[in-house]
Amino acid sequence: MSTISDGWLVGNADRDTSARLSTELGISSLTARILVSRGFTDPASAHNFLNNTTLKMYDPFLLADMDKAVVFIKDAVRSGRRICVYGDYDVDGVTATTLLSTYLRSRGANCTCFIPERISEGYGLNSEAIKTISRQCDVIITVDTGITAVEEVEYARSLGVDVVITDHHSCRDVLPAAVAVVDPYRVDDSYPYKALAGVGVVFKLVCALEGNSAKMLEEYAELVAIGTIADVMPLTDENRLIVSAGLSLLEHTKRKGLAALMKKTGVLKRGKRITASAISFAIAPRLNAAGRIASATLALKLLMAEDDESADAIAERLCEINKLRQQTEQRITAEAAKQIAAYRKDASAYVLASDNWHQGVIGVVASKISEKYHTPAILFSFSGDIARGSGRSVSGFSLMDALSKCGDLLVEYGGHELAAGLTIERKNLPEFKKRFEKLAEEALKGRDTVQPLNIDCELRFDEITVGNAAELLMLEPFGLGNPVPLFILKNAVIEDIIPVSDDRHIRLRVRNADGTREASCMYFGMSHSEFPFCRGDMCELACSIEVNEYNGSVTPCVLVRAVRPCEDERLAIYRSRGYYDSIYSGAVSALPSGILPTLEDFRLVFRVLRRELGGERKRVSVRYIKRRIELTEGEKTNLCALKIIIDVLTEFGLVDCLRIRSNDVLELKLLPYSKKVDLEKSMILKKVKESIEKEGELHDGTV
Repeated sequence: MSTISDGWLVGNADRDTSARLSTELGISSLTARILVSRGFTDPASAHNFLNNTTLKMYDPFLLADMDKAVVFIKDAVRSGRRICVYGDYDVDGVTATTLLSTYLRSRGANCTCFIPERISEGYGLNSEAIKTISRQCDVIITVDTGITAVEEVEYARSLGVDVVITDHHSCRDVLPAAVAVVDPYRVDDSYPYKALAGVGVVFKLVCALEGNSAKMLEEYAELVAIGTIADVMPLTDENRLIVSAGLSLLEHTKRKGLAALMKKTGVLKRGKRITASAISFAIAPRLNAAGRIASATLALKLLMAEDDESADAIAERLCEINKLRQQTEQRITAEAAKQIAAYRKDASAYVLASDNWHQGVIGVVASKISEKYHTPAILFSFSGDIARGSGRSVSGFSLMDALSKCGDLLVEYGGHELAAGLTIERKNLPEFKKRFEKLAEEALKGRDTVQPLNIDCELRFDEITVGNAAELLMLEPFGLGNPVPLFILKNAVIEDIIPVSDDRHIRLRVRNADGTREASCMYFGMSHSEFPFCRGDMCELACSIEVNEYNGSVTPCVLVRAVRPCEDERLAIYRSRGYYDSIYSGAVSALPSGILPTLEDFRLVFRVLRRELGGERKRVSVRYIKRRIELTEGEKTNLCALKIIIDVLTEFGLVDCLRIRSNDVLELKLLPYSKKVDLEKSMILKKVKESIEKEGELHDGTV
């Protein structure tokens, strides 16, 4: 059973069942409750999940055309034909290119590699590259690309080049006329597990070529794990088995490039377990940065490095490129936010474009926007009259379906339901924007834009220990289909709020209600000014826990995902929002006293805003302003009246206000003024008064 409250879906693990799992499996009560909340209610199923005992690798020949591909490639190797492995510039493509070319060379193949440049050549097979390759090779094997390259394959054939396609992207009605097309998403494919990454499909190919899947797992699981995690594929079924094996191999990797990069990032440390999260946040971004900012061949060289010196130098260069990527990403994110501000508050999709955005980074920003607003987002980067775009979507809206309905406006497109790339002429962008946004609105109509937060179970303060955090690694690998365990920490009293990294993040110190236990928390991506709580507030945290190692000290760390008021205060907030919305909609029901602000209320709020903002533009929450009034002025106020006051100050040009998140998070700046204002002339206050008069007498109540 689970309960939903305020967008938090909280699991309810049966106490007796959890206790039985804890006793029979020798695990903590916390780990047991997570397993029960995820459906593992008996010891046998829980044991199988923890130990991967029921997972297996499927027969690679169940993939359509795998038999054709194996026969052709073996013959090409035996006859000494010149083979080019043609990959993609992301981590999935680079690891797939590394895996297949390394394997073929180890079996005596005359093999080279090619990865197109993101900016100058774009995604997938292209005619110019094929023409160049044809002068040196007569066989092309694609990895992580090619499934939509109908015309390009025909062109290759006209040059006497045979093509084998391996891919994992969505297929169209017509497949390329290649020697073999291996893709689990073919409509005629019978492979039992569809969610393989591009490198996963390549792994199945080498398993088929070798005839020994277990041997290939020992040899290449590291590369498959990195590509699968980086491509955000579900870590379930066969992927879970392969990725688990890969993470174990990485702890003692013989690949010099990977070892160098993991040392540079602090991932590879004596006695430290390598996790899927470490790959996601440390390794994958640096490998990806090469293709985004520089050239993917740099990442390829790292994975193929044969000596420590070159491996170390390339790893250092990738770290430098990643820093540049981060800076570029921050700039584009800020500029995209300004464009988003022009949209209506309930927009179903965002289509954004600029002549000044780096094409290699827009996909990352699109992903962040989609996640933040829970809407499809496409960002375009112009180069002359051509724009290349990258899109991300949400559950319930297939990008590929939508793009196919806009296909007449596009030069090309390809991808998955939730991620896609596309190219368009500048002149067609306005019509595409209109049509795409309409498709999103129709598909997502009536859907709650707030994605429910899935919480496994409650976390007690006494369970925040190094031992419990370490034991949770038994549930690895974490990712899509098996997320990092998320808990609700109730009745947490905020003791301190500390800005970190120029107020891009905050560190919280919280205690339990009776003050007997404390916990240190990190809230990434939340600024102090935006954080709608103050010292002394009691709240509930949606959080995860992990082991933190610093300067030889090992401590548990709480990572905050979201914060909400405790139940009683939430009710007051909901009432306030309802009153505020009803006033502006004209659908007024019974209103409490205190809705209509007084002159003294205006003076109080303006005084606090002047003190808090100074002459700067700052992002603040209405709750934060409310708390500052109460703490610094000793006066009680209510949220509804406070919102009305800010609206009126904006009306008179005293404040520049941009609503960031509904009515609760604002970007504010005080504007210069030279004379007093007459509140009696406020149209907003007039509307509020009229709404109140319609209702008659005010009732008492808390806002």
